[in-house]
Amino acid sequence: MRNAQHGLSARQQFRQAGRRVLNAPADLALHEQRVNAALGLEGAEPLQGALADWLHGCAPDAARFQALLARADIQPRLAPFVLQGLQAQAASGRKLPAASAWATRWSVLVAPSLDVPRRALLCSVDDSRRIAAEALPALLAGDAQAEQDFLAHCEGAGDSLGFMLVRRALTREGRALSPQWEAVSLALQNGVIQA
Repeated sequence: MRNAQHGLSARQQFRQAGRRVLNAPADLALHEQRVNAALGLEGAEPLQGALADWLHGCAPDAARFQALLARADIQPRLAPFVLQGLQAQAASGRKLPAASAWATRWSVLVAPSLDVPRRALLCSVDDSRRIAAEALPALLAGDAQAEQDFLAHCEGAGDSLGFMLVRRALTREGRALSPQWEAVSLALQNGVIQA
């Protein structure tokens, strides 16, 4: 089986591991393989999704799960609040519910709950970072259409993280921001207060 996996991309390996988890949701070894496969993908969402599935599918084993989260290749990939939330869930001695705020679009056993900020439903952290990184070169080059498109995305998706990352990068470069940046900033702040 290992030789067959050498020809697969990291995404294909992760998807294959997900199918195995679906077929045997309580198999701890399959969940561990899927977590390891998630480490080959960019961002935190695949890893978080695999960990959420583990907490849902397997019998609670706080010591083993805490040891997994302490691994040097896992701990830095997760935001501190996610790490703490997963640790608390593992320590609770209960399986993760079928709908959970810890699930991501990469989860196969657990569905993301609606009990998350509205902006997280529209644009994930990984998406925000990717969109900001893709938009920044055009904005630094002074592309007015790219600026309009980026600001429309931020306001429409409530992408406060992407907005903040790009605005900070532009101000560090000494770029003057148009009045539209302030208007989008206010809209995002109002959206966060209402959410």
